[in-house]
Amino acid sequence: MRRASGRGRAPRCRSRLRRRVLRPCHRRARERRVSAVSSPSATRAAIERLVAPKTIAILGASSDRTKVGALPLSFLRKYGYAGRIFPVNPGSTEIDGLPCYPSVVAVPGTVDLLVVSVPVERVVSALAECEPGKVGVALVLTSGYAEVGAEGAARQAELRRVAHERNIRVCGPNSVGSVNLWNAVVPTISQAFDQTMEPGPIAFVTQSGALGTAVVALGRAAGVKVGHFISTGNEADLDFADFCDYFVDDPGTRVIAGYVEGVRDGRKLATALGRALAAGKPVVLLKVGRSAVGQKAARSHTGALVGADEVYGAVMTRYGAVRVGSIEGLIDALKLFSALPGEMGDRLALLSHSGGTGVLMADVCDDRGLRVPPADEALRARLATRLPSYAAFGNPVDMTANVVFRPRLMVDCLEDALVSPDFDAGLLSVNLIWRAADELADALVELRARQPKPFAVAWIGMPERVTDKLQAGGVPAFPDPVRCVDAVAHAAWWTKIRRSLKDVEPDATPSGRVGTTVPDGYRSQAALLERYGLPLVPWRLATTADEARAAAHAFGYPLVLKAIGGGALLHKSDVSGVALDIAGEAMLVAAFERLAGLVERHAGEGVLVQPMVRGLEAFVGARRDPTFGPVVVVGLGGIYVEVLREVTLRLAPLGREEARAAILGARWSPLLRGARGRKPHDVNALADVLHRVSRLAAELELESLDLNPVMVEDEGRGVAIADFRIMK
Repeated sequence: MRRASGRGRAPRCRSRLRRRVLRPCHRRARERRVSAVSSPSATRAAIERLVAPKTIAILGASSDRTKVGALPLSFLRKYGYAGRIFPVNPGSTEIDGLPCYPSVVAVPGTVDLLVVSVPVERVVSALAECEPGKVGVALVLTSGYAEVGAEGAARQAELRRVAHERNIRVCGPNSVGSVNLWNAVVPTISQAFDQTMEPGPIAFVTQSGALGTAVVALGRAAGVKVGHFISTGNEADLDFADFCDYFVDDPGTRVIAGYVEGVRDGRKLATALGRALAAGKPVVLLKVGRSAVGQKAARSHTGALVGADEVYGAVMTRYGAVRVGSIEGLIDALKLFSALPGEMGDRLALLSHSGGTGVLMADVCDDRGLRVPPADEALRARLATRLPSYAAFGNPVDMTANVVFRPRLMVDCLEDALVSPDFDAGLLSVNLIWRAADELADALVELRARQPKPFAVAWIGMPERVTDKLQAGGVPAFPDPVRCVDAVAHAAWWTKIRRSLKDVEPDATPSGRVGTTVPDGYRSQAALLERYGLPLVPWRLATTADEARAAAHAFGYPLVLKAIGGGALLHKSDVSGVALDIAGEAMLVAAFERLAGLVERHAGEGVLVQPMVRGLEAFVGARRDPTFGPVVVVGLGGIYVEVLREVTLRLAPLGREEARAAILGARWSPLLRGARGRKPHDVNALADVLHRVSRLAAELELESLDLNPVMVEDEGRGVAIADFRIMK
């Protein structure tokens, strides 16, 4: 009986053991496995299997040419993919001459790339059947996920969970495909690839499949060739930053392009952009969602959380990502960067056979911050031997209409300018050169082969037959002088950012660390700021009139008094919570009693007493962005920070030199440097405050920090922080 009873209790014991020990162990093992699946090395390996698979299975393959499932197989066959292809469809035994399998599990061996084109309700179950290691990466073309709302978002989370538990990475869902033209991997559903394309040096990653393939088609017509096209769709797993990081190391990719609505991990994106800049590979982004309407549309399109546009702008500025605002601007930038690898300075020589075009280019150069230095005497003398006496030999150079039928003479003049040490690059603008178009194109390509300095061409009315010849020969040609200057301006800006890398101090590396929490109370928070070396104006917190008198005796007059506390007292000026220029004891007592009443009504901490400090009022702040983590801002202070909103934003932490550059690059910086004969202010001291705040923001757990105003005194005399506010 005892033994029987023992056997009866054993299942309950095992059940308790399973709940307390085995299930947590299984869960931890599963979490470790999922974490390993998404590690950087695993991510890189998964992308390699996506872009260079040895085996491809197509779930939902069809022999019906009117169905989406027929397109990936059709394109793979059209482009001559050399690997093994396995159609998967339980309703067929053969498709396009290939054996068809009833399920992914039935496919022999492992599958590098699984293309998924079945109804949304069948996707997860198909992946769940696979043992870990069966499938490397799933390219999910199916839609109906986060782009349709909360129910779809839950379905997308389930897709990611099930895939990761089986060591499968996901590109998509809601993708139109992935294309590698270098090795004929073209599992896509886009008609853009109906016309056979040749590969080029651009890797284009897009969150919008339809817009992305339109860019590919329009770019091809302009002579711009992609080697890789990745439609990431909703980015349930692999995202733009993952692909950007991968293509930094791809030897066939010289330029990385992207259409981006939003990102999940801003620091990962910043790291990828920084690696691309260091490697000398331009990243060109069409980042949308700048407006409230655009952000709402982006959420309904791919389920993306767009984030604050000014933060994206700061990240792109810091890491040299070229931002464009239109499809046309994207194609133009790609045309220039793919034709002219390397750096380009901002001193331009402008040549044209039309004086009007030269003036137009000169104006746009000035608008874009490009320099147009005058031609020196040596260049003028060389040009005078080639051109008529009534030509304009300055800069812009007007070669006159006499050169229209002498294209090699135009190119010789361009070469004269490029040889000059006063110019970094040249721009040649021509109009309606049709009869001698081929001769001009040949001469430009020949010049490109022998001349190391970059140059671009604005060719109004350019014949289509010379477009590919020029682009293949490394000569970017544009149909509009303004578009030509804009593209060159992007290259010059990218070069400037890249060259500034040497000024970035080691502590400017993005950090996701979050450490000590911020204490409560003015005294504790002020002590925290002072531990970070932030120079607060001397202060005492008074709760009685006698304490206020003692502070006045220590500091001397004139004084400032402020009501300190939360709630309405956070905006002191709105509730008359500040008293300025306190000149004597009578004023001190009256001001203290009034402010003490405010403190009592709002349950504040006391009345702050400080000596008056004068100087230019600046603002320094920090906040934690949900996408990119800690960021810092600097701008005009006092009431103007909220009225004018003239601030510069950067990722935290940043070094002193980068902080100084951020300040001097702001539109309000002339006020610091001494406008209209006034003495310059202490820029270095303000940069040091911005640097220290960036370290604090990167190391502490806080929602936001405002230092306002920061009184910037004359050069060499430092700064003083008159007030601060910390939100936890």
